[in-house]
Amino acid sequence: MKVIQLKTRSDFKGKDKGYEGTYSFHDESGALYLRCDIYGACLKAPTRYVSDSDGAQNFVMRAKGKFMNATYYLEDSAGERFATLTRKGMGFRWKVLDNNKQEVARIVDTAAKGEAFLSALFAALPDSYAVISNQELLATISDESLSEANRKKPGNALGRVLDRVFGQSGLTARIEPEAGDKVDTRILVAGITLLRVHDILGVNRQG
Repeated sequence: MKVIQLKTRSDFKGKDKGYEGTYSFHDESGALYLRCDIYGACLKAPTRYVSDSDGAQNFVMRAKGKFMNATYYLEDSAGERFATLTRKGMGFRWKVLDNNKQEVARIVDTAAKGEAFLSALFAALPDSYAVISNQELLATISDESLSEANRKKPGNALGRVLDRVFGQSGLTARIEPEAGDKVDTRILVAGITLLRVHDILGVNRQG
């Protein structure tokens, strides 16, 4: 799998209190890879990722801490932890830790400083993120749903911010050809989820 694309849907009918939407993740052919329901900014309940074919749980993301200093544990279908995603404050940087609490990768924004400031101010997402490990680029994550007009204007930071706030977000991760098996797609899926929930929706909700 070289591409993972997020699609979001909000259908509150028959859903429990706190439900915020269903996220589905698709591969480069458009086939469904995983899906999950989002509750309370992923803080108030575990986020369970399932395959649509049989509904079997693939992995689960569990929150520890509050929205500002967020930590999420990723566990496989057997309940074994395989990674941790953590972020301090409102900065656009997530660290990926192994089970020895050692950093193995980062998800960082690639926006200019001025645009990053506007993004934080308006609770929106920078144009793109990079997933890096030991100075090696493993994947990029970008919002490919921005309007064509704003995408063609590199200096129009405010326009892009407003586009993200009021438009439909469609984050897409593209794995670098040289990355090979170095990328765990489950971590990418969890990272995309957190970028959407924390940095696009961006409301400072406490669990």
